[in-house]
Amino acid sequence: MENIKTIHPTQLASLVKQGCIILDVRTDMEHREAHLNCKHIHVPLDTLDAQKFMTDNNLPADSDVYILCRGGKRAASAAEMFEAAGYHNVHVIEGGLLACQECGTDVSGTSVAAKTNSCCTPRPATSAPIPLERQVRIAAGLFVALGSLLALTSSAIFALIPLAVGCGLIFAGITDRCGLALILTKAPWNK
Repeated sequence: MENIKTIHPTQLASLVKQGCIILDVRTDMEHREAHLNCKHIHVPLDTLDAQKFMTDNNLPADSDVYILCRGGKRAASAAEMFEAAGYHNVHVIEGGLLACQECGTDVSGTSVAAKTNSCCTPRPATSAPIPLERQVRIAAGLFVALGSLLALTSSAIFALIPLAVGCGLIFAGITDRCGLALILTKAPWNK
């Protein structure tokens, strides 16, 4: 990771004007929820092949590629993939899309539109799925409530369900990787 170059999100506007290559490595659902409102290429990290990306986009080996994810960790992983494949002009956008939004970068998507509505204005009807973060909270709450109810009414062994959810939440908080979110991104309503 020491060799990976980074840029601050405030530099993004000038790079976009120069026609830079921005690669968004978040999941399809995250990309639908919010994405840069400028030219960029979206390839989820789990399907990314650095060599194929460069070839498919007709990019010379010395092209600068600016990589973006939600907070920076997946972008760093993608940058390491590019480095390992021999492409050394990769840059991670520090703080990911969250930092870009904080810096005022123009972002659009289904959850961005939802956030701009005040609590007094009815939200427009949409066929977009519930944002992933809310799905995780709903599922975790459901598992905890169901496990607790079963532990109280049938067998104490069911107390392991809320315990497992709690351990999963601790792990997700420490590593910023959520197994439940990963599973939910594969659900048919999130495709």
